[in-house]
Amino acid sequence: MTAGFHSPRPLTEGEQWTYAALAKLRRKRYRPSAWSNFIAEAWLRSREVRRERPRIARQSARWGTLGAGGWLLACRLGRRSAGAELPLVGGTLWWGAVWQMLDWHLGMAEGGDGRLRPRLAGADAVTLGRFWLVPAAWGTRQTRWLFPAVIAVGGASDWADGALARRAGRTRLGRDLDTTADLAFLTVAVAAALDADKLHPAAAAALGCRHAVGLTLSLGAYFGRARRPAIRARASGGVARVVGLTLAASGMPKSGAAILMAGCLVPPRSTAPGPSIV
Repeated sequence: MTAGFHSPRPLTEGEQWTYAALAKLRRKRYRPSAWSNFIAEAWLRSREVRRERPRIARQSARWGTLGAGGWLLACRLGRRSAGAELPLVGGTLWWGAVWQMLDWHLGMAEGGDGRLRPRLAGADAVTLGRFWLVPAAWGTRQTRWLFPAVIAVGGASDWADGALARRAGRTRLGRDLDTTADLAFLTVAVAAALDADKLHPAAAAALGCRHAVGLTLSLGAYFGRARRPAIRARASGGVARVVGLTLAASGMPKSGAAILMAGCLVPPRSTAPGPSIV
């Protein structure tokens, strides 16, 4: 096993590449030249993956096209049927950035046994759907029923992609996309509720502090020690945060804020195994 990562099994080829790249970045003390080399090497690797795995690259491109077309349609229907002001340009640019992130990380579509997955899975599609809902949460914040519905669907998608991943086997891509999607969706949904005067500022601050601490720990683990973060959010806390936010968006700000803040207090669980075998 490569030292540094918390893992009860040998690292996959992709994880080994990531570990080596992060360790190199750390040795060069995160100088601007080190960052430029890091980004250039990551881009070259992503290009090699797309060339070596054309099937999954084509699937990624199809998903990107479908998502963009779906957003354009949602913007048109949202204004007509629900009075939502979905951001046409901003939402399209957001989706383009999400798709680019997916396309850049196709090399992470490998299981814990190191075997490459030939295709993106259903869990990946559900996770991308939660990314897709991020600008929808902002654009529907002034609606009566559509805003809480978007939040509820986003929360349900978190449960659904986890269930699908456990059935088919989790991949590094799905694991990291899921965490990033949760952070982006809840952060924007809370900001939207705060902007629409549907959430108490203290509840928004509680979620902001939780996300800031989690992000600091994760970035510190990746870039400071070149290893995976050894923590994972508990399902009970995630459910409480989504339920509280949904209630607040539905017109119950006090009870919703209380439940959301209680969910923010649920500590993460440790995923670190015993002493690593080098």
